[in-house]
This record gives sequence, C-alpha cells and structure tokens, in this order.
Amino acid sequence: MKILASDFDNTIYYLDNPEKNQKNIEAIRRFVAYGNIFIIITGRNFTDLKQLLKEYNIPYSYLVCEDGAKIFNNVDYCIDTTYLEKSEIQKIKEILDEIGCDYFLDDGYNKTEFLDDCVKIVVNCTDEDQKESIVKTVKEKINVHIYASRFHVNIIHHTVNKKHALKTLMNLEQLDYNLLHVIGDNDNDYEMLKEYPGGVIKSHNKVLDELQKQEYDSLSDYIEELMSH
Repeated sequence: MKILASDFDNTIYYLDNPEKNQKNIEAIRRFVAYGNIFIIITGRNFTDLKQLLKEYNIPYSYLVCEDGAKIFNNVDYCIDTTYLEKSEIQKIKEILDEIGCDYFLDDGYNKTEFLDDCVKIVVNCTDEDQKESIVKTVKEKINVHIYASRFHVNIIHHTVNKKHALKTLMNLEQLDYNLLHVIGDNDNDYEMLKEYPGGVIKSHNKVLDELQKQEYDSLSDYIEELMSH
C-alpha cells in the first residue's frame, strides 16, 4: 500500500486542460482501486472543492482544505480544525482596511461574518505587484501564514501549512509515514515537499526549484511511477 497526498489546482485539476484532467482522474481511480490511500491537499475550501470532486467523480480517502486548517475523512467528517484567533483577525482586518483591500472571512465552507468560525482571510487580488505588497505589509505587522495564489492572497494561522496538516492527519489516523509520498506545484506546497518524498509538476513555482525534486509532466505520470514499484 502507498499513501499519496496531492495538491489540487494545476496538479490534479486544470482550468483549461480537460484532457490532462481526465488522465489524472483515471490514474487516481486506478491508484485507489488498488487499495492505496489518496489525500487531496489544497488551499480551496471544502464547498468549492466538493463541487469539483462531484462533477468529475474524483475519489479520495481524505481531504485537507484551506492548506490544512480543515481536515476531513472519506465520509466528509471534519477531524481537525485550526481557527485564526480573534485578535489576529481584528488586526488583519484593520491592516487590510487601511490599504483598501477587498477581502472576506472564510469558515472552511463559505464566507462568514463570525470571527469565532474563521479559518482563513481571503483577499481578492490578481495584480502580481499588489499581491506582493499585501503579503509584505501584513507579514511586517503580524505573525500569520500568508501567501499569494492565482486570484487571491490567503491568510491563515501561523502554524498552518500542508506539512503540519499531513503530520496531524497521519497521527490522528495512525498511518505509516514510510508509505507517504507528496506532489504539488506551488509555493504553498513547499513545506510538505521539503519534508516528505515526492515530486513536482514540471510547470511549477520557481521557489520549488531549490528542493531539487524530480519533475513530472503530470500527476498521472507520477502515479504510474509509484504503482510500478
């Protein structure tokens, strides 16, 4: 048996490449059918992710959402949550309001107005220079995990990242670390790729180059290699 934790966007799923999507999904189905454990680990919230999983009929053993702030088992029961602290949220809101950002609070499922439920603050932004400026400004003023994705800047608790989420999941479910492999393409995959054996998608964020991981054209190629050993 093997355990594979895979990023979702631009690793499993591509907005503009249905052929690659289909090959990846077929590979995931084969992987799971052979009794292996497949973990989807993503910055998306549960609701957004589940919509696509249902649409494409993608099987999974666990879902790690919001970069690890929410962890679900295969019947979608939440087995772990890390919330942003109220004081942090208030300070972040003040910073974002001061620089004029468009943002919302996310409870792991949907937008929320309640500070008690918030696991992530999402800033709507597509301009690369502006995203870089927001990240720099927030980092200088408060200790949180903040990073830019394609359409957003994402802010979560400073202890949350994909590496720690996988440790939490593996420990809670008493899974064997020796079986774990990972794959991803972006800077929010950095910590887990550094910690665990795995590979990177060939078209990836340059920050991952320093890890010197083997590159793969697609997730399906990596799964094929894993299943051949």
